[in-house]
Amino acid sequence: MVIYIVMIYVFVAIFDPYGLLKRGMKRDFYVCSTLYLISFSLAFALSMHWEIPSPSPLIVDLIKRLY
Repeated sequence: MVIYIVMIYVFVAIFDPYGLLKRGMKRDFYVCSTLYLISFSLAFALSMHWEIPSPSPLIVDLIKRLY
């Protein structure tokens, strides 16, 4: 599962933000890259079955039902 997550994120990272930088949209590129890094961190942690602290037990229950 971890390998799939990393491969998908590498594929998206190559094609998605590069267009923004190429068009000169540096601010959008940095925002996209930051959100991408946060998303990758959460996906990687979930694929490794690490406990992620949550402010609400309802969110934890919803995520556990999905997996």
